[in-house]
Amino acid sequence: MVKRWNATTEEQNSNVTKITYDDSATNSLPTFDWDDQTQQQILGSFYYGFIISGLPGGWLAGKIGGKRSIVIVLLLQGLLSAMIPWAAGVGTSLLTIVRVLQGVIEGLVMPGIYMTLSKWIVPSERSTLVSMAYSGSCIAEVCCYPLSTWISTSPSLGGWPTSYYTYSFLCALLAIVCIAFVYDDPVDDPYVSTREVEYLKSFELEQTNKDVPVPWCDIFTSTAVWSIIVAYMAFNFSYIFILTEGPSYLLILGFNITSIAILTSIPSILEFIVTLLSGASADVIIRREYLNVLNTRKFFMILHMGIPAMCLFFIGYFDEQHAVECVILLTVAFTCGGMYAASTLTNIMEISKEHSQIIVGMVTTGAAVVGFIGPLILGALIKEDNTANQWSLMFRIIAAVHIFAMIFFLMFAKAEQQEWSHGHIRPTKLEMKSYNTIQDESGD
Repeated sequence: MVKRWNATTEEQNSNVTKITYDDSATNSLPTFDWDDQTQQQILGSFYYGFIISGLPGGWLAGKIGGKRSIVIVLLLQGLLSAMIPWAAGVGTSLLTIVRVLQGVIEGLVMPGIYMTLSKWIVPSERSTLVSMAYSGSCIAEVCCYPLSTWISTSPSLGGWPTSYYTYSFLCALLAIVCIAFVYDDPVDDPYVSTREVEYLKSFELEQTNKDVPVPWCDIFTSTAVWSIIVAYMAFNFSYIFILTEGPSYLLILGFNITSIAILTSIPSILEFIVTLLSGASADVIIRREYLNVLNTRKFFMILHMGIPAMCLFFIGYFDEQHAVECVILLTVAFTCGGMYAASTLTNIMEISKEHSQIIVGMVTTGAAVVGFIGPLILGALIKEDNTANQWSLMFRIIAAVHIFAMIFFLMFAKAEQQEWSHGHIRPTKLEMKSYNTIQDESGD
């Protein structure tokens, strides 16, 4: 979308640089003369909307249900995505507004997912299914960036506007799939057997009146809730920083653009694998009673936060001459982020199924806020000296944040329904048994 420029020297032995506009790949499509500040404003405006909608989105999802929340997000995001080429042509102000609206709508996504999952997940499979649900973000990182690049640089496909229309179409398609096949309650799903419905219902908490007020004060003052919020904020602080600023660091280390494209895709693939494996492993550990639920969450928190902290800290001992070692440490740190589902995200349902969507809203709000902090700190650090040494200082700051969040979680995390959560019950041995075991015991 932005005008691209070529830098060439006028004379072979001259340092004088001539800047010329390159329109060879635009195929007569409109381009925009946006400076770096304008581009950052447009890109960041999404998160401005996301910050303000996290908590209201959790409340609204609780009122309208998970399925409706997800469908609304898909339809509105598809519509807004299709509007972006037009909005960009009108002006940056309108484009920024559209991006803010996309962020506001996005606040319904995670609460909606939790509202749906809470009806379909039993304790013995909780980590596995939450990990599966959130592993989709890893696949998006691997697939969407190359897809957008391919479409945007292909005149025969229509160039950059087509990339927005493509995602608009995919949103509409997924909305149709959700309408047809997703159900908030197993009772309403015609494809689920009566036996499975009874099994899922056996784990539900006591029925409560949906009009009962949300215990806001108890939620906001719960150390169990804040242990999750702090841990996820620390994770997002490093995750967004590595994801957005990592390519710039690889340039500092001397890698070319082609190598960077490959190196940035590998961690996302590994993260996807780790996300699924850690979720399944957590359930096995709990079912076989190697560790109880709380200690399992703490174990994966140590892996999730502790290993990246060590990797990021030790990057500071390497310079441009040890680029391979730096890449390996950075990859391991990013990959271990996949264990967040087996630690923090699953823990949300364990402390309150009834109000999990509210807690998720708080978590996403905090995560969106810290997403801005990393690049700001880096900008201050490298303002005068953009070297690997200055970057290593930034990585050590992130490592310190990880250690703090890990200790906070280990001190205050809980793994049982809290007293302020309606329908309070404690987990029983029955909750750890699989579906097949219950079938066998019933004699069927």
